[in-house]
Amino acid sequence: MERHLEGDPEQADFLLDLSNIVREKSLGGADRGSLHRLRLVLDALRDLTGDREVTVHAIADDSLLNPAHDADFPDPAEPALLREWHERSLITAHATADPDLLDHAEALGTPVISSDNFKGHRGRHEWIQGNRDRFLKPERVGPSVRLVPRDMRFVADREVSSADEHDRLRAARLLDQRGRPRSDVLEHAWQCPVVGCTPKPALAGGKVVCQVHRTLLHDCGPRRPRVQLKITVDGVCRAWDNLTHDDAREFVLGRGHLDRIEERHLDEDRRRRISRRHLILVSRHGTLRVLDVSTALSSVRTRRPGGEPTPWEPLPHLNQLSAGQSREELLRAFGPDDEIEIVPGVLLSRSGQRWPGERHEGVRAKPPRRPRDGDDLTRVG
Repeated sequence: MERHLEGDPEQADFLLDLSNIVREKSLGGADRGSLHRLRLVLDALRDLTGDREVTVHAIADDSLLNPAHDADFPDPAEPALLREWHERSLITAHATADPDLLDHAEALGTPVISSDNFKGHRGRHEWIQGNRDRFLKPERVGPSVRLVPRDMRFVADREVSSADEHDRLRAARLLDQRGRPRSDVLEHAWQCPVVGCTPKPALAGGKVVCQVHRTLLHDCGPRRPRVQLKITVDGVCRAWDNLTHDDAREFVLGRGHLDRIEERHLDEDRRRRISRRHLILVSRHGTLRVLDVSTALSSVRTRRPGGEPTPWEPLPHLNQLSAGQSREELLRAFGPDDEIEIVPGVLLSRSGQRWPGERHEGVRAKPPRRPRDGDDLTRVG
């Protein structure tokens, strides 16, 4: 196998998702890890290209080389060989392999061999969406393996957000043994002893620590559930914000929340069409509802994964309120699959993340002015 391993990504014919291949049980064997699967894939690559000297730049997760996982392999010589390859720079390893793998693929145009769908990375690497010629998937055929071109298809934005969150939780060891998020950690607020740090929690040695400073975090009690709202301009997410579920409060979204978006992404004409008070958002019993109070008149549609979006329809507006009717009756449900067109090309949608971080993690540019005690969208009144 070594003759096909190329440590320099610029010299390799293909990029290979090593952890994904070694751990892919559908390629044969019941063990969690097996180098026999890599051998089968390299054989298939020779058959596909007709080149007996074809090379791959193989990138692994650090966990694949960790002696703590040696028992995953049928023979202790296999993980030892992986570590030897790494020491000889025949393969590379990172805390998470995917970012490096996809950065090389984008920069060099080199095809990728993997069974991963890379859903969580499509926000940064939009070229993956619908791609049909840059990815190969290994498939078992009898005792051997063949490599087939992949149609990466288009993945809904909400699915991308959800997968990205899952990847980040896995990297922070915040998934349990069954791959489920550790709600006992994520549903609590945490304080870092380092002044000015708004921590991102992670687990290390069974303790909750700060991802940046690796210090033990103080449990500040339950954290109120949040919904993350995303603002996209011409199909690209340019800003996002968090809204806390609170039955006693209402929130307004308006022009100020788009101040953080640079002028080169949002032209002045569309910016002026967005009212200072454009949408009222109401959280009641964990359900999000919305009402248009703008002068521009916004629209809404539903885009379910795998299906065509529904036609745009006017969003209920405050000026439709009739005598004797309460404003509550006008509010429309704002579901996970809904998109609101604030003005043409500027959309508001709900992220697929269940545990969004603090607001400062999502502010990409200058934030709008907010009340001193405000931790979410600007409060009505």
